Amino acid sequence: MANRQYGSRRRAARTVPVSRPPAGGWEPGVPVYAEPEVRRWPHPVGEGIPAVQQPEPTLHYIRCALSYQNQLLADIKTLLEQMSEQNQEPPAQ
Repeated sequence: MANRQYGSRRRAARTVPVSRPPAGGWEPGVPVYAEPEVRRWPHPVGEGIPAVQQPEPTLHYIRCALSYQNQLLADIKTLLEQMSEQNQEPPAQ
């Protein structure tokens, strides 16, 4: 029985067609390939109105983290105030 290797087929090399200049030869000043015209469309936002910029992801993350920390600190302050009110002894008469 012959040993067959199923995944080792060789691929045929692809040939790319080459565009050749006309039979008359190359003429100076005449481009062989002309690029298509580029069209510029006006920007939808008016020129006098500044565009709204999206914040950077890093700055957005920092703002969210600081907001979360501020909320935690406010909660801790409230709890500490409640604890201090509960631990105060009534004035002796």
